[in-house]
Amino acid sequence: MAEIDVSALANAKSAAEVDEVAKRLNDEIAKNKGKDPPKRKRIEPLDEIRGICVLCMVCYHSFYVLGTQFGVEWGLKFYTFFLPAQPVFAAIFILIAGICSRLSRDVKKRGLLLTVIAICITLVTVLLLPALGFQDMQVWFGVLHLLAASTLLFALLKKVFDKLPALAGVVVCLALFFLFAPVSQGYLGMFGFHVDLPEGLYQTNALAFLGFYNRDTFFSWDYFPLLPYLFLFLFGSFMGKFMEKEDHVPEFGYKKHMVPFGFLGRHALPIYLLHVPVFYGLVYFLRALFSIGQ
Repeated sequence: MAEIDVSALANAKSAAEVDEVAKRLNDEIAKNKGKDPPKRKRIEPLDEIRGICVLCMVCYHSFYVLGTQFGVEWGLKFYTFFLPAQPVFAAIFILIAGICSRLSRDVKKRGLLLTVIAICITLVTVLLLPALGFQDMQVWFGVLHLLAASTLLFALLKKVFDKLPALAGVVVCLALFFLFAPVSQGYLGMFGFHVDLPEGLYQTNALAFLGFYNRDTFFSWDYFPLLPYLFLFLFGSFMGKFMEKEDHVPEFGYKKHMVPFGFLGRHALPIYLLHVPVFYGLVYFLRALFSIGQ
C-alpha cells in the first residue's frame, strides 16, 4: 500500500478541518487498498557474488563426480585443489541467503519451497543414484537442507528478531558461529575456551542435522548442519536489517557490475539443482557408452 501522509491531520485547527482531512485520508486508503507494495530495488552485488559462489560450487561438484565416479585423474586433482576453498564460497553463499531472507517479500513461502526441494534431493541421492551405479553420493543434510530449515526458523521467529538491534544480532550470531564451529569434533570453544560435549551425542545419527553424528556410520556427501551454520545464516539476516531501507545502500549497490555472474546469482536455485542431474546423466551416459571408469 502507498504511504499515506497524515501530517495534515495533525495540523488541523478545527473539528471541520479534522473531518475533511480524515475523509481525504480514508479516500486515499480505499484507493490504495489491495495494491501490492512497491518492489524493492535489487541489490546487484548480492546477485553477482552469489553467482560466483554458484559457479564455484558447480565446478567443485563436477570435479568430484569426474574424479570419484568417472575415474578421471585430473578431475580428482582439481577437486583436491578446490577442497580448501569449498567452505569459503559455501559460507558466503549461506551468508547471502541470510541477507536475502531479510529482504524477501515472502520468506515463509521460500522456506517451504526449499524444504520440498531438499527432501527430493535426499530421495534422489539415497535411492536413485545408487541404482544408477553412483556410490557415496547420498545427501542427508546438505546446503539446501540447511537453507530450508534456517529460512523457516527465521520466518517463524522474525518478529522476535525484529526487536533486536541489528548490531547486537550481528555480534552475537558471529560469536555463536565460532563457538559452535567445532561441534562435529566433539567440543565447543573459541579463543582458548574449550568445553567437551557428552560422547552420547555422537553415538547416534538422529541428531546429524544439528551436527552430532557417529563418525563410523554417518556419511553425507554434502553436509551443512544447523550448528554452526544456522548462526551464519542469522548473521546475514541481521546484516540485511541495514539494507532494508534503500537509502542505507550506496548507489553503486543498485548498479550491475558483473552481468554474467549477476545472471547466475539471480537463477542460483535452478542452476544449482539442474547442474547435478545433468552432469550425473552425462557421466552415466558416457560410462555406459564407453565403459569408462567401470
